[in-house]
Amino acid sequence: MTMVKDRAAYNKKIRQIMNKKKGMMTLNKKKARWGYLFVLPLCLGLIFQFGIPAFKSAIFAFSTVNVDASGYTTVFSGFKNFHDALLVNTTFRERVVQSLLNMLLNLPLITIFSFFAASLLNQKFHGRWLVRTIFFLPLVLAAPALMGFDAGDALQRMMGASGNFKESESLTGLESVNLANLLINSGVLPQTIANYLASAADRIYDIIILSGVQILIFLAALQSIPPTMYEVASIEGASAWESYWRITFPMTCPMIMTCMIFTVIDSFTSSTNKTLSMIEDVAFKNFNHGLSSAMAWIYTILIMLLLGLVVLIMRKVVKRYEG
Repeated sequence: MTMVKDRAAYNKKIRQIMNKKKGMMTLNKKKARWGYLFVLPLCLGLIFQFGIPAFKSAIFAFSTVNVDASGYTTVFSGFKNFHDALLVNTTFRERVVQSLLNMLLNLPLITIFSFFAASLLNQKFHGRWLVRTIFFLPLVLAAPALMGFDAGDALQRMMGASGNFKESESLTGLESVNLANLLINSGVLPQTIANYLASAADRIYDIIILSGVQILIFLAALQSIPPTMYEVASIEGASAWESYWRITFPMTCPMIMTCMIFTVIDSFTSSTNKTLSMIEDVAFKNFNHGLSSAMAWIYTILIMLLLGLVVLIMRKVVKRYEG
């Protein structure tokens, strides 16, 4: 009799567990449905706003496009457009190389400056919220306007119009050549590094404007680090330098990869990028849509290869510090 009661209780408990699992599965299905519903606009946007134009662009890249009043017609031409873009149109190669060099120059500068600025803004001091507001408003809200406005050039034009100022004079206040010579003659840095830092100082305005989103990402990463970790390290006698390499850098390392990826994409797709301007001119001024599409695909493949290289390198660094 006792065995029957125990078996009945056991079966009842099993049924309760099974019903609970069914309820959990139903809840998970509901969550999945809502997740698909929220992702649906993004999927539709990718298909209609990106997928279809990309497919047509690929067709144009391998064709000669003839545009007339009734529309356009395509005649398959193989790799002729790619051949013309790489071997005939030398200006395109020069623009691509220049865009690549600009990205390689700006990538370390923007990453280091963003991390440094985020570290300063993350410190505890009176009026921190006001400093953050003043610091981020020009970067986040008015970055496009600031990029298109140069106060020095505007002042030169006004004073030049009044006859009291020569256009050849500069108001930048910092000459990169003199700075490089100072660093080289003092023996502090080698010539290559000195020239690089001097050119960075000459472009500090652009670097600050291009670092807004990266600073926000680094600031969020720094604020996500539990303060107790620093307290334990301090109790154990770790210095600030040791705490940085043992706590701060490993915890923010994934965000470094994110910022580098964003910087690469932002550099290659900026409105001031001369390669993109040339691709648009070939399509809408010269009306050579086939050649323009081939240039765009070459440019896109180059960006994807560089992004893959950045991810491959940074993943090894992240694994090393996470391990």
